[in-house]
Amino acid sequence: MGWIAPIKIVDKYNRYIDLRTAEGRDAESILEFNRTVIASEAHLLTVPEEFTLTVEEERDWIERMRGNENNLVILAEDQGRIVGFLDFLSGQKRRIAHTGSFGMSVRGDYQGGGIGKALLQTLIEWAEKHPRLEKISLEVFATNVKAIELYMKMGFVRESLLRRQIKLQDGHYVDVIGMGLLLPDK
Repeated sequence: MGWIAPIKIVDKYNRYIDLRTAEGRDAESILEFNRTVIASEAHLLTVPEEFTLTVEEERDWIERMRGNENNLVILAEDQGRIVGFLDFLSGQKRRIAHTGSFGMSVRGDYQGGGIGKALLQTLIEWAEKHPRLEKISLEVFATNVKAIELYMKMGFVRESLLRRQIKLQDGHYVDVIGMGLLLPDK
Protein backbone atom coordinates (compact mmCIF):
# COMPACT_ATOMS: atom_id res chain seq x y z
CA MET A 1 0.00 0.00 0.00
CA GLY A 2 1.09 3.50 -0.54
CA TRP A 3 1.81 5.47 2.56
CA ILE A 4 1.83 9.04 3.77
CA ALA A 5 4.06 10.73 6.29
CA PRO A 6 2.04 11.49 9.43
CA ILE A 7 0.28 14.87 9.32
CA LYS A 8 -1.09 16.97 12.17
CA ILE A 9 -3.97 19.37 11.58
CA VAL A 10 -6.16 21.52 13.76
CA ASP A 11 -9.81 21.28 12.77
CA LYS A 12 -12.30 24.17 12.84
CA TYR A 13 -13.24 23.23 16.42
CA ASN A 14 -9.59 23.49 17.59
CA ARG A 15 -9.18 19.73 17.93
CA TYR A 16 -5.74 18.31 17.11
CA ILE A 17 -6.19 15.59 14.50
CA ASP A 18 -3.52 13.18 13.29
CA LEU A 19 -3.61 11.74 9.76
CA ARG A 20 -1.61 8.59 9.11
CA THR A 21 -1.47 5.43 7.06
CA ALA A 22 -3.45 2.49 8.47
CA GLU A 23 -1.64 -0.57 9.78
CA GLY A 24 -2.73 -4.12 10.58
CA ARG A 25 -2.79 -3.27 14.30
CA ASP A 26 -5.62 -0.78 13.56
CA ALA A 27 -8.08 -3.48 12.47
CA GLU A 28 -10.18 -3.54 15.64
CA SER A 29 -10.35 0.27 15.87
CA ILE A 30 -11.30 0.56 12.19
CA LEU A 31 -14.10 -1.96 12.68
CA GLU A 32 -15.39 -0.02 15.70
CA PHE A 33 -15.27 3.22 13.69
CA ASN A 34 -17.08 1.65 10.73
CA ARG A 35 -19.80 0.16 12.96
CA THR A 36 -20.41 3.58 14.52
CA VAL A 37 -20.54 5.37 11.17
CA ILE A 38 -22.67 2.74 9.42
CA ALA A 39 -25.19 2.80 12.28
CA SER A 40 -25.60 6.58 12.15
CA GLU A 41 -24.95 7.69 8.56
CA ALA A 42 -27.71 7.73 5.95
CA HIS A 43 -25.40 8.22 2.94
CA LEU A 44 -23.63 4.86 2.99
CA LEU A 45 -24.28 1.81 0.87
CA THR A 46 -23.77 -0.70 3.69
CA VAL A 47 -26.43 -1.14 6.37
CA PRO A 48 -25.51 -2.32 9.91
CA GLU A 49 -26.76 -5.90 9.54
CA GLU A 50 -24.54 -6.36 6.45
CA PHE A 51 -21.36 -5.28 8.20
CA THR A 52 -20.07 -8.56 9.58
CA LEU A 53 -16.29 -8.41 9.14
CA THR A 54 -14.16 -9.96 11.86
CA VAL A 55 -10.97 -8.41 13.19
CA GLU A 56 -8.96 -11.06 11.32
CA GLU A 57 -10.74 -10.29 8.04
CA GLU A 58 -10.16 -6.56 8.52
CA ARG A 59 -6.49 -7.13 9.35
CA ASP A 60 -6.13 -9.32 6.24
CA TRP A 61 -7.73 -6.60 4.10
CA ILE A 62 -5.34 -3.98 5.49
CA GLU A 63 -2.38 -6.27 4.82
CA ARG A 64 -3.57 -6.89 1.23
CA MET A 65 -3.86 -3.14 0.78
CA ARG A 66 -0.38 -2.68 2.25
CA GLY A 67 0.93 -5.19 -0.28
CA ASN A 68 -0.09 -2.94 -3.20
CA GLU A 69 1.75 0.38 -3.54
CA ASN A 70 -1.09 1.71 -5.68
CA ASN A 71 -3.66 1.58 -2.86
CA LEU A 72 -3.91 3.77 0.22
CA VAL A 73 -5.76 3.76 3.55
CA ILE A 74 -5.64 6.92 5.67
CA LEU A 75 -6.91 7.32 9.22
CA ALA A 76 -7.80 10.55 11.00
CA GLU A 77 -7.42 10.26 14.77
CA ASP A 78 -8.28 12.44 17.74
CA GLN A 79 -6.14 11.36 20.69
CA GLY A 80 -5.80 7.85 19.24
CA ARG A 81 -9.52 7.43 18.42
CA ILE A 82 -10.40 7.08 14.74
CA VAL A 83 -12.70 9.88 13.61
CA GLY A 84 -12.15 9.70 9.84
CA PHE A 85 -11.26 7.07 7.27
CA LEU A 86 -10.37 7.08 3.56
CA ASP A 87 -9.53 4.09 1.38
CA PHE A 88 -8.30 4.36 -2.20
CA LEU A 89 -8.16 1.40 -4.58
CA SER A 90 -6.42 1.67 -7.92
CA GLY A 91 -7.63 0.01 -11.09
CA GLN A 92 -6.45 -3.59 -11.20
CA LYS A 93 -6.73 -4.13 -14.96
CA ARG A 94 -4.07 -2.71 -17.29
CA ARG A 95 -6.50 -0.41 -19.12
CA ILE A 96 -7.70 1.25 -15.92
CA ALA A 97 -4.47 1.05 -13.91
CA HIS A 98 -4.08 4.83 -14.25
CA THR A 99 -7.29 5.38 -12.27
CA GLY A 100 -8.61 4.63 -8.83
CA SER A 101 -11.61 5.28 -6.64
CA PHE A 102 -12.05 6.09 -3.00
CA GLY A 103 -14.52 5.99 -0.17
CA MET A 104 -14.40 8.32 2.79
CA SER A 105 -16.29 8.78 6.04
CA VAL A 106 -16.05 11.06 9.06
CA ARG A 107 -17.82 10.51 12.37
CA GLY A 108 -20.97 12.61 12.59
CA ASP A 109 -19.76 14.55 15.62
CA TYR A 110 -16.58 15.50 13.71
CA GLN A 111 -18.19 16.51 10.41
CA GLY A 112 -17.89 20.11 9.28
CA GLY A 113 -14.52 20.62 10.95
CA GLY A 114 -12.31 20.12 7.91
CA ILE A 115 -11.29 16.49 8.48
CA GLY A 116 -12.87 15.27 5.24
CA LYS A 117 -11.14 18.06 3.33
CA ALA A 118 -7.79 17.17 4.95
CA LEU A 119 -8.21 13.47 4.12
CA LEU A 120 -9.13 14.29 0.53
CA GLN A 121 -6.29 16.82 0.11
CA THR A 122 -3.85 14.22 1.44
CA LEU A 123 -5.13 11.66 -1.09
CA ILE A 124 -4.84 14.14 -3.97
CA GLU A 125 -1.29 15.14 -3.02
CA TRP A 126 -0.26 11.48 -2.72
CA ALA A 127 -1.88 10.64 -6.09
CA GLU A 128 -0.23 13.62 -7.82
CA LYS A 129 3.18 12.21 -6.82
CA HIS A 130 2.26 8.65 -7.80
CA PRO A 131 3.89 7.75 -11.13
CA ARG A 132 0.94 5.73 -12.43
CA LEU A 133 -2.16 7.61 -11.30
CA GLU A 134 -3.90 10.09 -13.59
CA LYS A 135 -7.48 10.15 -12.30
CA ILE A 136 -9.37 9.80 -9.02
CA SER A 137 -13.04 8.79 -9.08
CA LEU A 138 -15.85 8.42 -6.58
CA GLU A 139 -19.55 7.71 -6.32
CA VAL A 140 -21.77 9.68 -3.95
CA PHE A 141 -25.46 9.64 -3.03
CA ALA A 142 -27.12 12.56 -4.84
CA THR A 143 -28.69 13.50 -1.49
CA ASN A 144 -25.28 13.97 0.18
CA VAL A 145 -25.11 17.68 -0.66
CA LYS A 146 -22.30 18.58 1.76
CA ALA A 147 -20.02 15.86 0.37
CA ILE A 148 -20.76 16.89 -3.22
CA GLU A 149 -19.95 20.51 -2.36
CA LEU A 150 -16.62 19.43 -0.84
CA TYR A 151 -15.71 17.32 -3.86
CA MET A 152 -16.51 20.17 -6.23
CA LYS A 153 -14.42 22.62 -4.15
CA MET A 154 -11.55 20.15 -4.43
CA GLY A 155 -11.81 20.09 -8.24
CA PHE A 156 -13.96 17.04 -8.88
CA VAL A 157 -16.53 17.27 -11.68
CA ARG A 158 -19.75 15.38 -12.18
CA GLU A 159 -19.31 12.67 -14.79
CA SER A 160 -22.37 10.46 -14.49
CA LEU A 161 -25.78 9.96 -12.92
CA LEU A 162 -27.08 6.54 -11.99
CA ARG A 163 -30.80 7.02 -11.54
CA ARG A 164 -32.59 5.09 -8.78
CA GLN A 165 -29.34 3.25 -8.05
CA ILE A 166 -29.99 2.93 -4.31
CA LYS A 167 -33.19 1.54 -2.85
CA LEU A 168 -33.65 2.43 0.78
CA GLN A 169 -35.40 0.21 3.30
CA ASP A 170 -38.49 2.44 3.21
CA GLY A 171 -38.82 1.88 -0.56
CA HIS A 172 -37.55 5.30 -1.64
CA TYR A 173 -34.81 5.56 -4.25
CA VAL A 174 -31.65 7.66 -4.33
CA ASP A 175 -29.61 8.55 -7.42
CA VAL A 176 -25.83 8.12 -7.38
CA ILE A 177 -23.51 10.71 -8.90
CA GLY A 178 -20.17 9.66 -10.37
CA MET A 179 -17.44 12.28 -10.04
CA GLY A 180 -13.84 12.45 -11.18
CA LEU A 181 -10.68 14.48 -10.81
CA LEU A 182 -8.04 14.48 -13.55
CA LEU A 183 -4.61 14.88 -12.03
CA PRO A 184 -1.99 17.21 -13.55
CA ASP A 185 0.09 15.71 -16.35
CA LYS A 186 3.31 14.25 -15.03
